[in-house]
Amino acid sequence: MGDHVFSKIDTSGVYSVAPERRAVAETAAAKEHLHLLKASIPSQANKEQALVQLGADLDFPSWYGANFDALFDCLTDPDWCPAKGHVILITGMGELRTSDQEAFTTLIDVFQAAAESRQEAGSPFWILLDSPARGIAVLPKA
Repeated sequence: MGDHVFSKIDTSGVYSVAPERRAVAETAAAKEHLHLLKASIPSQANKEQALVQLGADLDFPSWYGANFDALFDCLTDPDWCPAKGHVILITGMGELRTSDQEAFTTLIDVFQAAAESRQEAGSPFWILLDSPARGIAVLPKA
């Protein structure tokens, strides 16, 4: 993965990234002056636990209702975490897929919709997952 992986907004989106490449992704995000956030879904989490943890780790506002609509609203709210752009590293996705397949699938859909919305608004936005998923590309090496 090169230093320029986050340099083009048109590559914003949801990607999987192997654990051994996370540090390189963090360095690349810093070089582009993007706000790096990390979230970790607890093992054996169900939908509710995953959404509560995402809200806590991403420091969502008090109105966050820990549901998929509120997650989308927070991720796309320009006032949530003002920055030039964002890179969000999320771990625990593989375990969520095992414990709650439906929540895993819906979460991926919400992440993709939020990334598309942010890209359309001109805000660089990447969500990096620690687990491959159908329809999710591996973060390119750029």
